[in-house]
Amino acid sequence: MVTHALIALNLGVFILMAFLQNSSPDAAERVLDWGHVSRHGFTVHGLITSAFFHAGFMHIFGNMIFLIVFGPSVEDRFGPWWYLLFYLGGAAASGLAHIAVDPHPAIGASGAVAAVSGAYLMLFPRTRIKCFVIFFIIGIFMIPSWWLIGLYIVLDLIEHVFTPENGIANMAHLGGYAYGFVIALALLVTGILSPEPYDLFSTFKQRQRRKAFVSAHKMHEQHLNKVMRDEAPRDPRSEHLASARAEIGSLLSEGQTDRAADAYLRMVEEFGHDENAPLTLHRDAQYQIANELYKRGDQVQAADAFSRLLGSYPGDPERHVITVLVARIRGEQQGDVPGAIVMLEELLDQGLDHETKALVESELERIRANPAQHSSEDET
Repeated sequence: MVTHALIALNLGVFILMAFLQNSSPDAAERVLDWGHVSRHGFTVHGLITSAFFHAGFMHIFGNMIFLIVFGPSVEDRFGPWWYLLFYLGGAAASGLAHIAVDPHPAIGASGAVAAVSGAYLMLFPRTRIKCFVIFFIIGIFMIPSWWLIGLYIVLDLIEHVFTPENGIANMAHLGGYAYGFVIALALLVTGILSPEPYDLFSTFKQRQRRKAFVSAHKMHEQHLNKVMRDEAPRDPRSEHLASARAEIGSLLSEGQTDRAADAYLRMVEEFGHDENAPLTLHRDAQYQIANELYKRGDQVQAADAFSRLLGSYPGDPERHVITVLVARIRGEQQGDVPGAIVMLEELLDQGLDHETKALVESELERIRANPAQHSSEDET
């Protein structure tokens, strides 16, 4: 809503200024003099009003194209009113960056749009953007957003350094990018904006967790191997189990999750009848295996892997969502609808937050509304 309103406002101002320029050039000049941002004759309102004036059709066309591509997703994450405040703040920040290095007056939404692009880079780095390319070859290509936005940042930086008198407010663009990127990062770090698995902040954290997992895995396996070596007499079966666990950990550390899941299933099949066999991996490893099994359709095995995780890590922060998933598999794939309902009802008694409670209630309602599941309950 806000993105489209901003585009409409920019286009409206542009059309009105075009009419005014034709009818009264002097009046149009006075309006621009009032609305631009400049180091000389600086006004506070100019930091905002300058973002709604444009120097020509291609100027406003380029800005609005970028705004319609990147704006809605950022608005959806921020919420409409906070997004509007963020956009206007981006206009002001980019204006200040411009007047800090350039004495010439400036107009245009480029800085505010760059702020939106910078936030998009933090929030949706892997999203692919459909682009019409004319460069040696002509065609439509899907380009990752981090590459596209990063390219424009590099071009602005190069132009600012090597062609500072090009008539383009490159520093306003760079200031906008920095403002948007930093604000989005700060909101994610502080938890004001809930992280998503695909944003740059979460991606970095996942990499750090993966490194920590690899290190912990190596330490654990070294300790386990030492214990196995010190045992007398040596148990070939225990050594084989330790080797199987080590193989799974190595495959995960190499990013071969699918092969690690296969190795895990082989280990469970071979040692699953032994109640004392340590078949549960480290938390992150067990979660990756269970998630991989679920994604590729091995849902019953996934439920077993998730159940082992819950049994070994009862205080896991994601235990409630995992329990819902296990209950769903238990009801749909294993035919134990009453057991699934009991799991979900017990979960409701655990003092859940509003969002998780709504998820559990929705799943309960879905199970109870399924005629096939009702018949299963009657038979039981």
